[in-house]
Amino acid sequence: MNWDDLRLFLTTAEEGSFRQAALKLNLGHTTLSRRIETLEKNLGTKLFNRQSRGLELTPAGDEMLRTAKPVGQQFNELQVRMFGQDQVPRGNINLTVPCLFIDYLLLDAINEFCQRWPEITVNINSSLEVMDLSTKEADIAIRMTSSPGEQLIGRKVGVFCEAAYASPEYLEAYISDKKPFHRWISPGDNYKFVVELNDPYKTVQPHHIQLVVAEPHTQMFCAEKNMGLAMLPCVMADINPNLRRISNYVHRSDVWLLAHKDSRANKRMQLFREFLTEVFAENEQKMQGSN
Repeated sequence: MNWDDLRLFLTTAEEGSFRQAALKLNLGHTTLSRRIETLEKNLGTKLFNRQSRGLELTPAGDEMLRTAKPVGQQFNELQVRMFGQDQVPRGNINLTVPCLFIDYLLLDAINEFCQRWPEITVNINSSLEVMDLSTKEADIAIRMTSSPGEQLIGRKVGVFCEAAYASPEYLEAYISDKKPFHRWISPGDNYKFVVELNDPYKTVQPHHIQLVVAEPHTQMFCAEKNMGLAMLPCVMADINPNLRRISNYVHRSDVWLLAHKDSRANKRMQLFREFLTEVFAENEQKMQGSN
């Protein structure tokens, strides 16, 4: 067994399907499947059961995952440490990222990165405008999408989830007044409300749009002011002490970390991509609203 086989196995086990693992590894689906089959043949044991709903680890695969996962983490940490030994990385990194990720997930982490690599300058663009990586308007992008561009390199780093939130005062008034419907703060005229509210806040009446507010921070402020229910990102609203979550969470989009192919071998870009990937992995539950 060589390290590359172990790396492919770990990613496949974590993703639960050849297709998702192949996307993350930037390999062809059939190539990855063939490599895993060769690994199983060389080991003399099956690592995965192929099922219609995805891959399931066999007992041997489960044992291999428990043993190999710490090795993979140590290897990645060593790779990052050794990557900067020969020369100190320096220069600019232009990052485009939605504002809410900066405010609620990444700012402290980026500060830590800047302290670790003081000769790298991180320029953050957190506007709603989508910067073009192909024309080098940005070096690295964090985007909420399920279909990243083929000309880009990257990986899925999380999921973007929302849920329904309201102030305790609003909810108390709703119950005491026995209102037939909720007032909603909508992010847009065409927004699809697919959430199921918890008891006792369910209603059979259609959604009544009280306000249309595009910006998530303003939606949250309106909800705090008892103006209605708002569908808000879990990563932002779960930590707000003035709001209460009253629904299941809804998966709205995948989150991808993307860069142009030309930056693949750039030292500072690689360091930053690996760093951000670790930050998203550490905050997976917060992103999913399952804290």
